[in-house]
Amino acid sequence: MWSFRCVTLIALGMWVCGIRGAGANEPELEVHPHQEPRVLNNFVTRLLRVENLAEDRTHVFTIERSRTGWLFFRVAAWAGRSGEVKVTLESADADDSTDIEVTTFSAGDKRTVEVMRHVVGGRYRVRVTLKDAELSFLDVRKIPIIIYERVPGGFRNMAGFPEYDRKWLERCGMLSSVNTIGTYDGFRWMGAWQKEGKHAIRIGGNIGGLKSEERAYQHWLSCMVNPGGNNGTIIDEIYPGLKERFPFFIKALKRLRKDMPDRVCYFYLAGGADELRPFVEPLKDRNFYFALEEQFYERRTLKEVEELGFAKRWVSGFTKYFPNFSEHCIHSVGVLSGPSDTKYNDDVFPSVDFKVLRDLHFYELATDPIHAGAAGVEIYQSVYCEEEYLRWCAKLFRHYAIEGSRERLSQDPYELTHIENPDFENALEGWTIEPAAPGSMEVRELKGYGFDVQGRHGHVGDHFLWTKRSTTKPNVISQDIKNLEPGRHYSIRMYTGDYQNLSTWQIHNVSVRLRGSEIDPSLSFQNAWEHKPNEKFGNKPTYPNYHRYVFKALAPTVKLIISDWHAPSVPSGPAGQELMFNFIQIQPFLMSD
Repeated sequence: MWSFRCVTLIALGMWVCGIRGAGANEPELEVHPHQEPRVLNNFVTRLLRVENLAEDRTHVFTIERSRTGWLFFRVAAWAGRSGEVKVTLESADADDSTDIEVTTFSAGDKRTVEVMRHVVGGRYRVRVTLKDAELSFLDVRKIPIIIYERVPGGFRNMAGFPEYDRKWLERCGMLSSVNTIGTYDGFRWMGAWQKEGKHAIRIGGNIGGLKSEERAYQHWLSCMVNPGGNNGTIIDEIYPGLKERFPFFIKALKRLRKDMPDRVCYFYLAGGADELRPFVEPLKDRNFYFALEEQFYERRTLKEVEELGFAKRWVSGFTKYFPNFSEHCIHSVGVLSGPSDTKYNDDVFPSVDFKVLRDLHFYELATDPIHAGAAGVEIYQSVYCEEEYLRWCAKLFRHYAIEGSRERLSQDPYELTHIENPDFENALEGWTIEPAAPGSMEVRELKGYGFDVQGRHGHVGDHFLWTKRSTTKPNVISQDIKNLEPGRHYSIRMYTGDYQNLSTWQIHNVSVRLRGSEIDPSLSFQNAWEHKPNEKFGNKPTYPNYHRYVFKALAPTVKLIISDWHAPSVPSGPAGQELMFNFIQIQPFLMSD
């Protein structure tokens, strides 16, 4: 009955309904009832779900996005030999609006496509035109700002990791799971990225040199429009130490918003809600967004993580004077991991799983009521992120910020139980040792080693196994790796150092072997990285080694054997060399799809 009434009205005069009518050769028009939005989690709201449209006609659906932001479309359809499917978006608030193309299926196409479009707040009509075609489903969602930070860039601290280029980001699913890319000076394929309807924003640094309103305005204006037509900027960073400049910063930014109303402008915030109130509160009604720098390093136990939370307390502080702060908040999730040239490695305890920690972080953002209507989420940042964890972030974006899940992505435990005492904090507990000579192996402690040489945030990692290499036999330690799931892949990570010669770049001749399984050489490597000079360690660069080995478990228990010889029966490396072993971590490994 509904379709008959609408078709009748269309025949009498489409202008009465405010909907563009069909021409003489166009398919018949059918207007569908409005669907109530369904909130999936704090990030995602489903606005429309349609299934099984087959008749040759144009279907019209209404949706609404209350604030300017992103819409996500997933369309599965099949166009016949002479068929076509066309999906467009038009404003329902303006009669002269230009259609926004979503997607088109040409004759013979049978596929599922995903499209993101950035739109101003308001009511919209989704038009689906079918000619000799079938539409299996159409899903339209309100999604957050999802930022990949940054391009270009690979893991900056050492060789052995892939370059995080366009091909790699496509293959791991990152590019299909984000709608915004942060960049300093643009990137070769930025134009192609924007033609997909997505954003590129400039990271606007050098804030320390902005000492007047005019200088701040001109600098941020250049960040909004350069390089090569980016869509706006993210300003790095606002912190309490700049409070004397807040008054003229605010004046400059209000001018900027007036002069550039269509460009996005986000701010990194590093500081407490009360300390930053003089900056945040005057800008709360100016369509700015605030990115909280949520660098949360590992804690030893799940209980500690749950007691601290990730961003709940921080956000609640802003809501005291900015009630809808969450709707203007981008959560900048720190993913600093792997070898670090400074202190920025938050993967600090070998007894816990960094991937699970990040899953817990995203889970809080997606489900805790304090974050309802969250404006966005990003990772900070790729050049500090170990490649496995970066691939994991692509899955977290997809799971929480597109699919709208309220369930954890991983069911793995946070606390790892595969080996005991992986950082030698309890002397040799859990380990079996086979010294090459009396006094050639022992656990030692060196204050500052974990933080100032290995870059582990939180001042941990000062204990290590010390060995002195012999020419007659190797020093060997071993332990059973337990609680493995046969058929699943796991990684072994380990750090080594030269006790007497930390400041020389070298590859340490050591070996990691398994009894009862095989290491995959294609996914395993060892290399040195440079840590910046530190006064405690001679004010010279230091060069620890990073080891990563991946294996497929063949049984629930596997024997791990570590030696200061490169091979079990062949002496290797300088005689008398004193090596340091710690951070021996066993955890599930995310295989590439």
